[in-house]
Amino acid sequence: MVAIAPHVSCTTARIPQKTKGSQMPPEEICKINMRSHKSGVSEDPKNFERFYSNFVQTVILLGTFYYSIERLQPWSTFTTDTSYKQIFVNVVVVGLIMISVVIIKYWQHGYRSLPKFDTVYNLYLPFMTSLLFDTPSTVINTILILSVLNSYRWRTQLVVIVLQVCLIFFNFDAGDRIKTTISIIINSLLSLLLKYIGQLKSLDNIDSNLFSILLTNIIYVSEADSVHFRILKGIILALMTIISINFMLKQIMHLKPVMQSLFFAMGFPLFANIFIHLEGGKNPLLWLVEYILESTTRQRILFAWISILVLSIPSILIEKDSLSLNTSRKLWHFIIFLLIVPSFQIDSNFVKIALSGTIPVFLSIEYVRFQNLPPLGSAIELQLRRFADSRDHSGPLIISYLYLLFGISTPLLMNNSPMGLIGLGIGDSLASIIGKRYGRIRWRGTQKTIEGTLAFILTSFMVCLILLHFDKAVIFNHMTPLRLLLLCILSGVLEGNSVLNDNILIPAFMMICEKLLTL
Repeated sequence: MVAIAPHVSCTTARIPQKTKGSQMPPEEICKINMRSHKSGVSEDPKNFERFYSNFVQTVILLGTFYYSIERLQPWSTFTTDTSYKQIFVNVVVVGLIMISVVIIKYWQHGYRSLPKFDTVYNLYLPFMTSLLFDTPSTVINTILILSVLNSYRWRTQLVVIVLQVCLIFFNFDAGDRIKTTISIIINSLLSLLLKYIGQLKSLDNIDSNLFSILLTNIIYVSEADSVHFRILKGIILALMTIISINFMLKQIMHLKPVMQSLFFAMGFPLFANIFIHLEGGKNPLLWLVEYILESTTRQRILFAWISILVLSIPSILIEKDSLSLNTSRKLWHFIIFLLIVPSFQIDSNFVKIALSGTIPVFLSIEYVRFQNLPPLGSAIELQLRRFADSRDHSGPLIISYLYLLFGISTPLLMNNSPMGLIGLGIGDSLASIIGKRYGRIRWRGTQKTIEGTLAFILTSFMVCLILLHFDKAVIFNHMTPLRLLLLCILSGVLEGNSVLNDNILIPAFMMICEKLLTL
């Protein structure tokens, strides 16, 4: 009796002939054909699911982009502001360049050469953020977006640099061209450095370019003059300087880890004192002490923070083994929400100064762990690995806690907005917990569930309503409950259909939507 597999042919017509003396057995040929048939059948549903999730994301992103055009009206004959017309012309040109490069690569190398869909966020997030919160820098940030194409071969990199220089020539006067060209150089170097450090695993091409644009704005492009921004800029410059010196000394003099730790401990505060420029030329540390002591409210906030951290950190570390990885990670989200939201309503400037100093401190912690510098490197590695997820284990960096800090800080520092806290501290946390425990219906193309998305929308909206009721003037100026509901729905659906890191996408998109809905 002959067994027949339905719809599967065991013919050898499509199998390349082997050399003489190495003929493949017929049963092996049959197995290969069956596997090929199965993979071909399963590929179509996966492609459709990916297309579905990408289509949903595209609709949401294009919808918000179109709404910004409607509100700003760059081509209206009634507006006197011509800068918006220049901004939108540039983003259209940059978008067409990116599409043309993708088409050329597809024509030359086929489907496998296409970039990931998430590359679209390299265009959307920097453009919309600078457009709404730092309009004068939008043109240069739009030009910097083209650096994402540098993941291709050196010929493409050369073409990208030429295109960026041409865009600078057409958009800026002679006096500004040198400055903008320097920003391109800084951004390119930072992007290459991040890709090298993260090995395109901890930080992929998209992450590296997003963070390089952010850092370029902080250390060079942005002209913000607030106290918290000057502190953030100065400490990051100090951190980059001492890390660069340590790296060169290690390469030239083969500096031992103990000496690297010593140089870092001495050099970091020294360079911070040099790069942080405060009124009257005050020492940053002495200024901070005076700033805290002059207000009993700030002293109480600081005492509350220390008390909560002293109680919560040991408790979570002790109970870590009895909790799932997901639950223990989300607990930190809740704690940060409780630490910041009440304090921000009481003294927002103090909270922003504290966050500006905390970001470089956590970058320093990751540097010490990454280099395994004594005496704390091994201890930090041991504790952070207990909360690391699959992506943290895939590369040399542990970035989840850094993403969380950037996510909650960016909306607060840029727009006095708690959207990062609400989205990550409440919405994303409960969406993840409820989705993993009770989720049954999944969004096509992702592992996220519709139940988790509903949890995100409902819990985020409820928290927004509570904050709106208690302190509308500070937190949600000009926002109505209906607008907040729309914001939470768009953010929840986008989060459910995207695979970009939630700690990057959710805060940025919610901050953008909040600003758009108040234009």
